[in-house]
Amino acid sequence: MQLLYKINYALIIVPLMLFSLGAITLLASSPDKAKSQLIFLFIGLILYFVTVFVDYSVTKSFWKYFLAFSILSLIFVQVLGISKLGSARWLDIGFVTFQPSELAKVCLIFTMAAYISENSDFKNNLKKLLKLLLFTLPLIILVFLQPDLGTTIILTSTLLCVLFFSGVSKMYFVLMIIIGGLLSSPLWHALKEYQKIRVLVFLNPQLDVLGHGYNVIQSIISIGSGGVLGKGFAHGSQTQMNFLPVHWTDFIFASFSEEWGFVGVIVLILLYSIFLISILYVALKTKDAYGSLLAIGIFSVFMTQFTVNVGMNLGLLPVTGITLPFVSHGGSSLIVSLIMLGVLQNIWLKGGDEH
Repeated sequence: MQLLYKINYALIIVPLMLFSLGAITLLASSPDKAKSQLIFLFIGLILYFVTVFVDYSVTKSFWKYFLAFSILSLIFVQVLGISKLGSARWLDIGFVTFQPSELAKVCLIFTMAAYISENSDFKNNLKKLLKLLLFTLPLIILVFLQPDLGTTIILTSTLLCVLFFSGVSKMYFVLMIIIGGLLSSPLWHALKEYQKIRVLVFLNPQLDVLGHGYNVIQSIISIGSGGVLGKGFAHGSQTQMNFLPVHWTDFIFASFSEEWGFVGVIVLILLYSIFLISILYVALKTKDAYGSLLAIGIFSVFMTQFTVNVGMNLGLLPVTGITLPFVSHGGSSLIVSLIMLGVLQNIWLKGGDEH
């Protein structure tokens, strides 16, 4: 009974509300995907409860094994992975396919949190900072090579966010930003042709109206046609007539906006704001350095996903294939999101006496 008083209900109720909004949107256009999403939810909830009740601090001793497993799975996907839309991102393990890049998000967070909390002099020690980068950069590089630009952005922003909040030397942090900027040119040349076109089309969608610019243009039309109150459940013409591409994943925000309008969008953004603030609250209230850094890393993942997905739906950012957390269809994404939720709840409960 005492446990019920300690639970952070915002970390349960808000994600379930977001999932419900996503399920309703899927049900209106893709009933089969709505059903499969419920199955993914069931699997994810099992893992959620496992992560809630297994002390998160135990994982601190196993981060190197977790890192090795994640790197190996990313290597395997390059060789044995299932290719979709020009990217080898999925591994078939018989009864289900999953994305190792989703696992890489969790691995990066645990690796950084464990390493930094174990090295108290890390902040001003260049050697230890370089060692941390040696552990984490392979994850980012392997995901980039798939190629998966969206997850690469998430991993990079998480790396920088955790480093910033860990109190790393400002000089080292700025130096990393400068080096990253200098590497932008060779990284641009390393991008696949379709990824370069996406960036160019983002700057001017009219360059390829019926090609790479089509998705963004249809997304903007969908959002605008929703008006103030939306067209109503299953009445979004852009979605129902399949003008809006991949409306169940990348562009579910546009599909939702068309059906529920400006009012619905405000509700959605408000829910995400409450959710993200709740995660930050966990990070700030937790006295354990490891737990606090885990929470910061998880915050960065969700914040980046939300910002980039909404940004690309509005035509403010390039299309990168990032899903909207808890709302978009996708088994790997939902399950990993629920695992991270479980970790957050675990951190909160273990520090329950402090709150």
